[in-house]
Amino acid sequence: MKKTTTLFLLFLVKFSFGQTPNFIYTPTCYGSQTTFVASSTLADTAIASWKWDLNGSGTYSASGKTIINLFTTSGTFPIKLKITPNFGTPDSITKNIVIDPLPNVNFRVDNLCALKKATYYGLSTIISGTIAQSQWDFNNDGIVDFTDSHTNDTAVYTCGPAQIYQTKLICVSDKGCSAFAVKTTQVFPVPVAQFTVSTACVKDSTLFTNTTTNNPAPDYYYWTFGDSYFASSTGNVSHVYNYIGSYYVSLVAVTANGCRDTSLISNITAYPLPVVSITTSTNGNVFYDGSNLSLTASGANSYLWWNNSETTNSIIISQSGTYTVTGTNTSGCKSSADIIIDKLPIPDSVATTSNILTPNGDGINDYLVIENKDAYQSCKINIYNIWNVLVYSQDGYNNDWDGTSNGKKLPDGAYYYIITCDDKATLKGNINILTK
Repeated sequence: MKKTTTLFLLFLVKFSFGQTPNFIYTPTCYGSQTTFVASSTLADTAIASWKWDLNGSGTYSASGKTIINLFTTSGTFPIKLKITPNFGTPDSITKNIVIDPLPNVNFRVDNLCALKKATYYGLSTIISGTIAQSQWDFNNDGIVDFTDSHTNDTAVYTCGPAQIYQTKLICVSDKGCSAFAVKTTQVFPVPVAQFTVSTACVKDSTLFTNTTTNNPAPDYYYWTFGDSYFASSTGNVSHVYNYIGSYYVSLVAVTANGCRDTSLISNITAYPLPVVSITTSTNGNVFYDGSNLSLTASGANSYLWWNNSETTNSIIISQSGTYTVTGTNTSGCKSSADIIIDKLPIPDSVATTSNILTPNGDGINDYLVIENKDAYQSCKINIYNIWNVLVYSQDGYNNDWDGTSNGKKLPDGAYYYIITCDDKATLKGNINILTK
């Protein structure tokens, strides 16, 4: 009997002091289940219970050799396993396990404009550890469009057509824990900035016509004219160039959503204006009743007279008034000139430089010169000798009678002239020819 009792005590000692409890577990990310598997040097049949304290509270809330637990937070947890044998004293082991956190995934995006590059900014964080990788699926089609291996790096993506997309960002921590966020991203239409320009002429207004298209229409336009001047206008603009030269002109159209487009004309030339002037056939602004006056414009390549819409460089007028002509040069630049014309009555008397005619070719009194001959351009002059024989006759005398008749020199002596004008009194004067 004594021998049997001794063997039993030795059996209890062997099983009490030789069990060595232990357990293993799967490294787990928050949100996933953790599996714990207990072990001991004792046979499973020799163990009465396996109990687990999963939060260090002293309360054994689970039992069994293998258990599965879902932790409600990430962090470090003291896990205690207590093994109770069929015979002998219970034994336990405590291990600190880590439930790794998930990344808190977030991002923002700028410039979501159709067919333009957009910048996506990673704003993700993690409680502990680092974010090892970010995977971007810009249109949430299940295909990773871009991967970077740095925390919170930016990603650049060329947007598709204007519509609504779902963008997905997946972040993976250095422990392999991953999380994602999906955001609705709207790609907005981009305006098509364009404009036309009229001929640019120095010191004149140049019209820039805005022909930008988009739906909705842009609400902001910015013009630069290439000469340090700019303008902001939703419609057409005008600008005056002060100097001849070439200028770079651009129009930027921006929508309320920040989508923009730029139209550039790289070489607008500002041309000089023509210098237009008007001269008269009399080299002055006086002409008389019954006569016409020729006005001639110069300094341009084509002309338009405002008074009668004539497009020749010269016109014939018969009335007083202000006459205006617009000239256009080969560059299409225009400028105008005007002239005031006064019409006077025919004088009541004739003034000559001399009443003595000495047609000897010495340049002195070789011709009968009427000082105000333009007053008589619509009149007729007849010259007679003392026997009332007509020796010379001309309509619109041009100061060119040299004392001849039908090409023959007239004898010295006294002559007289009569100037007859329509609706006017007859004017008379005397002339003497002296050749010796």
